[in-house]
Amino acid sequence: MANIISYIALFSLIGLFFFAMKRIMQRDNFINDLILGYYDRQTISKDELIDKIYDYACRDFRLKKIVKEQQATKEDFANIFEKLIYWGNFKKRKRYIPINSFFFYGSLSYLLKNRDADAKALTKKMMNYFHI
Repeated sequence: MANIISYIALFSLIGLFFFAMKRIMQRDNFINDLILGYYDRQTISKDELIDKIYDYACRDFRLKKIVKEQQATKEDFANIFEKLIYWGNFKKRKRYIPINSFFFYGSLSYLLKNRDADAKALTKKMMNYFHI
């Protein structure tokens, strides 16, 4: 009986691991596509980018809690994006602060709670968050 419970627990953990890894890889691919389209190839306009970021945040099971809790709108996302792009308009490896900042729980939570903060302070905090 103990063996059966152990195997069930093991397979449950394996399933949870694969679900989490699939979600992370899909998110990273989506972020990379946005960075390539906006920064490198310039095939995505700023308005399209904000729409895609906001739609993703409203769909993702972790990020939508923050968006709902902070009552964030597309205009909030656009204003924060403008602040981040003013001081952080550079790419380091696969990271681009104005885009990456919206896709992680901790960074999005900080941005929405401090949406009225100074542009330089927000950008510095995000640069520290992403170790740039």
